[in-house]
Amino acid sequence: MPAVPDSSAAPGMTDAFGQTPGGPSGTGRKGRRWGLWVGVLAAVFVVHVLIALWVAVHRTTLDDTPIPSIPITLIPLKPVTPPEPPAPPPPKPKPVVKKHPPAPAPPDTLAAPVATDTPGPLAASETVAGEGDTPGAKTSDAAAAPGVPLTAAAANGDKFDPPPSVTLTYDALMNGVRNQTGQLHWVNENGHYTLRVAVPIIFFGTFEFISEGGYDANGIAPSRYVEKRGRRAEYITDFHRDATPTLHFSRSGQSVPLAPGAQDRFSVMMQLASYARGNPERYTQVGVMHEFTVVDTDSSEVWPVQYVGSETMATRNGYVETRHFTRLPRKAGDERRVDIWLAPSLDWLPVRVKQTEPSGNEFELIFTEKSAP
Repeated sequence: MPAVPDSSAAPGMTDAFGQTPGGPSGTGRKGRRWGLWVGVLAAVFVVHVLIALWVAVHRTTLDDTPIPSIPITLIPLKPVTPPEPPAPPPPKPKPVVKKHPPAPAPPDTLAAPVATDTPGPLAASETVAGEGDTPGAKTSDAAAAPGVPLTAAAANGDKFDPPPSVTLTYDALMNGVRNQTGQLHWVNENGHYTLRVAVPIIFFGTFEFISEGGYDANGIAPSRYVEKRGRRAEYITDFHRDATPTLHFSRSGQSVPLAPGAQDRFSVMMQLASYARGNPERYTQVGVMHEFTVVDTDSSEVWPVQYVGSETMATRNGYVETRHFTRLPRKAGDERRVDIWLAPSLDWLPVRVKQTEPSGNEFELIFTEKSAP
């Protein structure tokens, strides 16, 4: 049996690696670590030196030569001419108003015709003015068939032709604002006529005006005029055409002499239309005058009516050629104005009636429709 080595060797003995058996050598390990660190640091230093040398060799030096300045020339721009604005659209055509030059002669006015004992053609007086002593002919004796012109006995040769029966409808306007619809009923048959004008007025009721009568030597000869304004009392003016012609007013109970050819406030329009129908060529000269004695509910006065000229008027049915007449001031300071437009294409009946008050308020009737009576 082999002998077991003795673990207790003699002091000073070493193994094959030069170590003393039985214990580590601390001094040897520390020496190796320091040597390792020194080698690493040396390697790092060498690497840094190499990098520094490489950078020094390959470094590119920036060119400090200044960049030459490039001259810049500013070319001023030519001012741009703005485009011309578009031409404004042509104005809408206005209704053509045909004006004839004023007549060189003064307005033609004639006195009321004088009755003679010799029977002759029925006369139409162009001008009726003042109070006359000659009584007018009776309606029954001077009646004319409808639509038949009455040859005038006046020196100017005017004719009188009352319009045929018809109903006209109007727009009623107050200061340009449409209010209601008015109507004019005209009946002309068997030598007699009836004229009724009705205009509803808001808040006031219907204003109604009625004229009845026939025809005589002076044209239309009213026998009764009735006026009813809304809810007010009705007033009647009677025309008595007997041996002593008189007017009787129910409003005042008075009676006054009746002038030849006198008209009421609405028959005067039909009288004017009848003159125009009988002799339309007369109204080609501006300034032609008529004077009518016009009767109201309590008095009568002379209306000077002048032909102003021809005008083209717009209506619902298109443009209508008209003849414009205006009432001139009846006396000094008279500011109330009445204008009437008659249409030849409508049997010379009124297509527009306008009354202007001194306050500036305006009341108008503008034609819209024609129908059977």
